[in-house]
Amino acid sequence: MRLDEILNHPTLANCDSLLLVPHRYLHLFPLHALSVSQQTWLRFNQETPHLQPPANPCLLDCFKKGVRYAPSCQLLQRVQQRQRPPADTRTLFAIQNPTEDLAYTDIEVEVIKRDFAPADILSKQQATKAAIIDNLETIAQAHYVHFSCHGSFDFQTPLMSSLILAGAKESTDTPNLAKCLTLQDIFATLNLPNCRLVTLSACKTGLTDTTKQSDDCIGLATGFLYAGSQGVLSSLWSVDDFATAYLMIKCYENLETADMAVALNTAQIWLRDATQSKLLEWIGVLKLDAESTQHIKGFLESYDPDEKPFESPFYWAAFCAIGN
Repeated sequence: MRLDEILNHPTLANCDSLLLVPHRYLHLFPLHALSVSQQTWLRFNQETPHLQPPANPCLLDCFKKGVRYAPSCQLLQRVQQRQRPPADTRTLFAIQNPTEDLAYTDIEVEVIKRDFAPADILSKQQATKAAIIDNLETIAQAHYVHFSCHGSFDFQTPLMSSLILAGAKESTDTPNLAKCLTLQDIFATLNLPNCRLVTLSACKTGLTDTTKQSDDCIGLATGFLYAGSQGVLSSLWSVDDFATAYLMIKCYENLETADMAVALNTAQIWLRDATQSKLLEWIGVLKLDAESTQHIKGFLESYDPDEKPFESPFYWAAFCAIGN
C-alpha cells in the first residue's frame, strides 16, 4: 500500500499527530520526511485553506501536533508513565564544542542558554568526561540537557557509540573512547529524573543497532530515555554545522510554547522554507556579537535573496523527536 493511500484512509480523518515505531532498518530512515501528494496535504490542512501547499510536502506538513518516534512500545510506555517536571521550571546543562572545531556550535549554545536559569555550561576544554562525572548531581537536576559536539555510532559494538568530549581526539582520527561519553557510560552512570529533553546536536546520534531480531533498539537516544529523559532529539547522519545551529536555535525558541515534536518539526519546516533574505533578517533578531554576525552574513551572501539555502532534506531531515 502506498503512503498516500494509508494517509487517506478514513480512520485518519481527524488525526493531528503521528507516532512512528519503526522496525530494524527503518530506524535508519527519516520517515518524517517522506513525500506526500499535495492532495494529501490539503486533506490534512482543511482548517487552514488560506495556506499554500509546499512545493514538495512531506509527512511533517500533515500533522500539526508533530511526528515523533519511539524505539519500542515497551520503552514508550515506560516513558509515558514518568511524572513530568513542572512546566515553569527551565534549567539547562550543556556541553559546548569540546573539540573546538565546530564553528557554529558556540553560537548555538550561547543563544540557547539565554532562556534558562540557571544554565550550567561545560565549554571547550572544560567539557571532559571527568567533568561530566563530577557534575552528575547537576545533570540529574537539569530539565534540559544539550550536547553540542561530535558524535559517533559503532555498528560493530553499539555500546561503544559515543559523544566525543574534550581530549578525546588526539593524534589519530579515531577518538579515545576512554575520554568519550559512551552509550555504556550513559547506561551505567547517568540519572535524569527531572529531564524533559536531551538534545544530541551532533552527527549520527539517532542510529541504532539493526542486527537484532528483537524490538529492543540499542543507540544513544535509547540510552538517554532509559536514563530518565522524557524525550531525545537525535540525528541520523553527519549533519551540517551551520544548518544544525540554525535548526537548534529555532527549535529551542519553539519549545517555550510547544512540546518536543512540534518544536522540532516546526523548526524543520521553517529552515526548509526560509529564504536567504529571511535568514539574514533573523540574524538581526538573534542579536549576536559583531564577529558572529559577520561570519554568518558572509556565508549567506553567496545565495540570492529568494533562494532557500537549506531546502534540501540533507540540512533539516536528519533530526528526529524520540520519546514522549
